[in-house]
Amino acid sequence: MAIVSSTTSKTAKPVLIGYMPPLEGIDKTRANYAMHSSLINIGDLVYTYAGALLCGGDDFIPWNFSLTAEEVNERCSQVIFFIPCRIAPPPYDDDGYPFELVTQFIEKLTIPFTSISESVQSTGYDYSASLHKELSPKVIRYLHTIADHSVVVGTRGEYSADILKRLGISNVEPVGCLSLYLNGPQLSPKLAMKRPFSEVEKVTVAYSNYQNNKQSRIKDILQLAIDNGCHYVEQSFNLLVKALYYPGMIDAFDVHQATQFYLGLNQIQQLFEQNKVHYFTNYSIWKDFLGEMDFVFGARMHGLTPAIHAGVPALFIAHDARVREMCEFFDLPFIAEQDLPQGADLTIENLYSRTDYQQTSQTYPLRYQAFLSFLTKNGIAANVKQDGQIHNYWQAKPSLSVLSSESVRSPITATDADFFSKICQAGLNIPDEYYESFKQAGSLGKDWYKSRIK
Repeated sequence: MAIVSSTTSKTAKPVLIGYMPPLEGIDKTRANYAMHSSLINIGDLVYTYAGALLCGGDDFIPWNFSLTAEEVNERCSQVIFFIPCRIAPPPYDDDGYPFELVTQFIEKLTIPFTSISESVQSTGYDYSASLHKELSPKVIRYLHTIADHSVVVGTRGEYSADILKRLGISNVEPVGCLSLYLNGPQLSPKLAMKRPFSEVEKVTVAYSNYQNNKQSRIKDILQLAIDNGCHYVEQSFNLLVKALYYPGMIDAFDVHQATQFYLGLNQIQQLFEQNKVHYFTNYSIWKDFLGEMDFVFGARMHGLTPAIHAGVPALFIAHDARVREMCEFFDLPFIAEQDLPQGADLTIENLYSRTDYQQTSQTYPLRYQAFLSFLTKNGIAANVKQDGQIHNYWQAKPSLSVLSSESVRSPITATDADFFSKICQAGLNIPDEYYESFKQAGSLGKDWYKSRIK
């Protein structure tokens, strides 16, 4: 059960939420390391918190692949999934998500089921009309199963809805991303009241290159952050997060992965040494931090939506079709990564000039009302008042340990910087062939495991 503050009566059975990281945050202890390291993208907590609040109120339990369908049928009133990016072509259909297990779970449900905010997983910015032809049988079966058991399937945007329709799934409707709906019926009026750039002092960047794309602009963006004294928020559990909280768990493979992800290590070394790197496991701490900023930008959708919730303008950099379709659906200000200015033209002022929220503020209320109607169609009692305001707006409270590690951090010492630099250098000196052999061994291990569960 999530940690909430409420006096609401619990007379009905709780709603089962498909997946949810611990909303109260994660204590950075050795005992928690295995669980924490399994959370590949901590941005998941943003939309899962929103979904639980809007669809479950304060009476829900997370599934997280633990209970059987029979147990859920007995204990819960309905099942609601907001597990995105499962329209997954290779290689993302083999990212660890148990498609077969979840498909069989849904097939055995006898209580209402709804899938909200389904979306594509993509490697590029362009929309592909043939993406549905790339999907494996297990993914297609999964998608048809969630459609067969939902009155209407919700997607994050028009593109994802179109892919499902090309698979023969007709009961589909674009509803956007739940992370935006934490704003209630209206966005903060501060977003449409743009301040002059001369008043912009505090800036945060959130970026990603999970595809390890050599054409990514992540290196340029991080250098821009360094040159302008910006903060950087990491969401992936990787070398930077281990350097902050689990230095004893760093290995050479972390360094190699970081080299591919960041296209080098110079920029993250400088950001780390300047104590500009942040990582959050609690939404309220994350939102409060971004609320202190004047401008936020980057390619992380859920690294920027807390800023919007705090009334801080954010510019989205669409490095793939996922971010693109969500920005287009809400009319959020964005620029394609491939269209970013080059050289000296890439400035904070240039990016800030693109943050016009006038159209967004007009589109958003329509999307919010349509989302509430979608919930009604699926028999989900939205946790809102008659005027659409969120009812009983609870927040998961972090422990003192989480608060101190994420909100009031100790400064990076010269010793910290020296160790991090030496670790990065040591990893760079190991030949790439070593890592290829490591990957091959890991792949064989996966195949061996799969042979046992068939």
